[in-house]
Amino acid sequence: MDDLIVQFLSGNITPEDQQELEKWIDASPGNREYFIQLRDAWMATAATGPYNAEAAWEEMRQVNAPVSVKRWKQVLKMAASYTLPFVLGGGVVFSWLTLKKGQGDQGVVTVTSPKGATTKIELSDGTEVWLNAGSKLEYASSFNTAGREVKLEGEAFFKVHTDSRKPFTVKASDLRILALGTSFNVKAYPEDKGVVTTLVDGAVRIDGSSTANPFKIMLKPHQHVVYKQTTEAPAAGKNTSSHAAAPAPVETKEVSNTDIYTAWKDGNWIVTGQTLEEMAVTMERRFNVNVDFKEDELKNYRFSGTFRQETLEQVLNILKLTAPLDYRIEEGTVTISVDKVLKEKYANALRNGK
Repeated sequence: MDDLIVQFLSGNITPEDQQELEKWIDASPGNREYFIQLRDAWMATAATGPYNAEAAWEEMRQVNAPVSVKRWKQVLKMAASYTLPFVLGGGVVFSWLTLKKGQGDQGVVTVTSPKGATTKIELSDGTEVWLNAGSKLEYASSFNTAGREVKLEGEAFFKVHTDSRKPFTVKASDLRILALGTSFNVKAYPEDKGVVTTLVDGAVRIDGSSTANPFKIMLKPHQHVVYKQTTEAPAAGKNTSSHAAAPAPVETKEVSNTDIYTAWKDGNWIVTGQTLEEMAVTMERRFNVNVDFKEDELKNYRFSGTFRQETLEQVLNILKLTAPLDYRIEEGTVTISVDKVLKEKYANALRNGK
């Protein structure tokens, strides 16, 4: 089991071996505790960058030795905020978790969910976080000691553990989203140039004090807020009247079905009137591919529907039922082109009223 744990922590474990490891961890509280201790020691001794399994394992053996009790206590104290970056038996894909060491025992923990994968973690305060594909979450190794703050790039769903003494804060782009006990979704991919927040239950406050057009909004359940980044705030001493007069780049609306924005955490994908071009962005993240359109006319076809854990090919075949497209998948690239036969068939059906 020691070998399987090292393979898992280094990201080199096979699906079959991971299943065996999960069964062993679930077999007894002692097994789970042993795994957690080795995981914490691994993270406390790991350097940034690719892992060296043999070197890290040797460091763990030294840290765990009886002569290193003082250092071992320091390791456990530092590792108190680390989280398990996968769900045992839940089918959630392993994510990379690294520690960037700083002064003393302080450091920044980074959880990365690669494209083509989603990740669930549980923070030391009991807060559950689902990370969507191509997302990154950062927090201090001292998380939950004096405060609870995380930094998000990408998309995440948060189920925050209530602690009125320590508000939970998400830093996303140039916004700060504060919550106590609540469930909400934040989408903040850097390339999207904005932040989308959807509140499922509870209450959150969006603080845009550091934006070009400062604003603050208190959300109620089933509210959906879209913030779009504008030009940067003017330098000190320059005329700010034009910026002060401009409205905050924020749109707020009520949504009856928040699953549209949160279904991804359960492996589903709900599409509501999106163009194929918009869907291609999600497709690239969800399946870790590049999407290439041979003809621009296909980009404007709109779709609505729900994909329930379908594969990439299943999604494309479903889209073919309503759009005259053909596709080819080669070396991580999906090439989408017009299927002229289907296009003529659909045109004839429309002309004949069928």
